[in-house]
Amino acid sequence: MRQLRQKIRVRERLPFWGLRLILGVILLTLSELVMWQNPPARTPLDWVILLILYICLGAILMEIIVRFQVHGPATLVLASGIYGLVASAIINHTAFDNLAVGPYGLLVRGLGLQTAAGLYGLLLFVVVMRGKPAESLQVFAAMGIGALWGIWVHWYPIQPLVDWELVPIETATLYVIVALVIIGVLVARVAPRFLFLREQQMGLLWWEAIIVGVPLFIALIVGMFQEVVPIVPLVVFAAIGAFIVWTLHTQRQGHDPSLLAEITFPAPNVITYIVLAVSFLVAGTVAYSLVNDRDSVVGIAVYYIAFAFGTFGLPVALLIIFWRVFRAQTAPIEDDLEDLLDEEE
Repeated sequence: MRQLRQKIRVRERLPFWGLRLILGVILLTLSELVMWQNPPARTPLDWVILLILYICLGAILMEIIVRFQVHGPATLVLASGIYGLVASAIINHTAFDNLAVGPYGLLVRGLGLQTAAGLYGLLLFVVVMRGKPAESLQVFAAMGIGALWGIWVHWYPIQPLVDWELVPIETATLYVIVALVIIGVLVARVAPRFLFLREQQMGLLWWEAIIVGVPLFIALIVGMFQEVVPIVPLVVFAAIGAFIVWTLHTQRQGHDPSLLAEITFPAPNVITYIVLAVSFLVAGTVAYSLVNDRDSVVGIAVYYIAFAFGTFGLPVALLIIFWRVFRAQTAPIEDDLEDLLDEEE
């Protein structure tokens, strides 16, 4: 037992769990509140369970980023795709919406909205934790996400197939403000400051992998037992996820740093976070008024934006990576041919 305690040094891993906690709460906010999974219907126990699951999923996302050297746009989309698949299939089950009429739940919710939540959540996490002032592009991005939230939270709940009833902007804003304040407190009080963290240490140790894997596995089993996670679509999603992991493994080269290398010396900037959060809220509040009814053009446009991203985002990212790998593998052959031609001349 003493040897096991010596191998499992919890105290040394606390800074990394602080990072995982912050990322998990950010992901919960985006996936549950910004993408609006009808929060008023949740019980306090539901929120506790969701928090645990999103922290676990956030830890796995960090492991994927570090292990597969995820940094560029294409690999970030693929890593976020894994997040979107797990979140929509195991946690909130939105990937299985309206399966009778087609895979729109997978495309719009899973590979669309939830993948976007994982992507933006990860980028927001890095931007705040690296400690630099907010840039204009980041502010505009926060405003864009806020506008999409304002339109979506007004338009989607009143659709006939959803029928969650109209969500007043005051209600939606209250939920989001509470979450944003919690994130701000965690950034200010829990995040490690000026502590050198090796990039590879941000991944999961064997005992941490067990800790984050068990709750997600239990959630999967419970979902299957409750018949909200159908087996055949789940197998398809698992195959898609396995293909993404294989692609990420194939594109990995050398010892290039991942996106998380930018926060190996974290210095969280609370001011940056506040600027981005306020930009998000202001834009969302204004955009909410753009929706008139369930047939609103802007609401339908946001739906098709999510549908387009979910349909084409992953394939385009795969094509980019396969082309890059192909060029890398054929480059030595081209160089050898050029050398032979030079020798003949």
